[in-house]
Amino acid sequence: MPSTNAPTLPALFTERQDFWQPWWWLTLAIPLSISLVSFFMVDRVPALTGLKWLVLVVPTILTMGIFALLRLETHFDKEGISYRLYPMGWRRVAWAEVKSAHVRKYSPLGEYGGWGIRGLSTSNYAYNVAGSYGFQLELHNGDRVLLGTQQPEALRQFIVRLRPEQVH
Repeated sequence: MPSTNAPTLPALFTERQDFWQPWWWLTLAIPLSISLVSFFMVDRVPALTGLKWLVLVVPTILTMGIFALLRLETHFDKEGISYRLYPMGWRRVAWAEVKSAHVRKYSPLGEYGGWGIRGLSTSNYAYNVAGSYGFQLELHNGDRVLLGTQQPEALRQFIVRLRPEQVH
């Protein structure tokens, strides 16, 4: 199981991916629109104005704020890989724990059920925010971790230079 240490060594390769992709605007605009329409329609029902805001509009705005904050950060150094879905804490995998590593194309919906921190078990999970390329780690204990990447070729070249014995 990966540890929760934040990166302390100088980064040899880093990537930051924001969860806030253009299609999220549309996905989140729909519930916001429904909330606003409902908010103005509720005027016909006797209710406190503050309650309308609390029940209809505030949850949508909070959801949009959370998505605006979320980002996937990966930090590769000579001793291992640190990753997190901000604002959550860092997780770390030491190179000594890695049996094999490779960049691969995958289906976020088909293989993991979507984006974010996903997985059907604690031994096979993914951290991803967009796209269909990931850095697949297979650990000596049998666990599998996939970290999404928007720079598959640069990451592939970096891993070949850093850890050629673990790349397949």
